[in-house]
Amino acid sequence: MDRYQHIEQTRFLGAEFLTWLWFKLDLFEGHFELAETGPCEVWIESNLGLTDPDRPHERVMLHGKQPSQSTEAASALRDGKLPVKAALRLTQGTQEYLFTFDARSFALSSVKLPAVLTQEADEPIYERLRLLQELDRALSGLFREFLTLRLSPVWDQRLAAALAAWARGRATLSKRQYQGLLKRAAPRARRR
Repeated sequence: MDRYQHIEQTRFLGAEFLTWLWFKLDLFEGHFELAETGPCEVWIESNLGLTDPDRPHERVMLHGKQPSQSTEAASALRDGKLPVKAALRLTQGTQEYLFTFDARSFALSSVKLPAVLTQEADEPIYERLRLLQELDRALSGLFREFLTLRLSPVWDQRLAAALAAWARGRATLSKRQYQGLLKRAAPRARRR
C-alpha cells in the first residue's frame, strides 16, 4: 500500500479523535490530566463544523460562544454528523493557546500562542518555538490517550457504544467508569 492510500484509509481518525475529545470535554467538564504535561483545560471555543461521513457535502457550521453546547450541535450529532473542524482553547496553568483543528488533514491553523513569557529572552523566536513545542506535547498527549483507547478492545466492547449513546443525548458512562476503561486499555498499549 502506498502512502497516499494509507492516509486516505485512516483519514476517519481525525473525526473520531475530535468526537472523542468533545465527548471527554463533556464528561470531564474540560479538565484533563495528561501524563506528559499535567493538568490542562480544553474547550471548543467559537467555531464547530460537522459533516456526515457518507454525505460530505452536508455540512453544519456553528459559530458563537461554546457552539458544542448548542441544540444545533446536539441535533447534528444525533443525525450522524461528526465534527471535522473546531476552534479550540487549551489552557495549561497561565498559558492559553487558541487554534483551529482540522480533522481531515490533522492540521492546526490560526494558532495564537500565549504572550512571550520572558521579556529578557535573547531570542523571542526560541521562546515562541518552546511554546509551540508545549502545545504539541499537550495535543500529542491527548491523541496518545485516544489511540490507547481506540486500539484497545475496550473501544469496541464499551466506549464506542458510550460515544453513540452520548451523541444521542444519553450519558451512559461516568468519569470513574471512563478512568477504569482507560486503565484497562493502557496496559495493552504499553506491551505493543
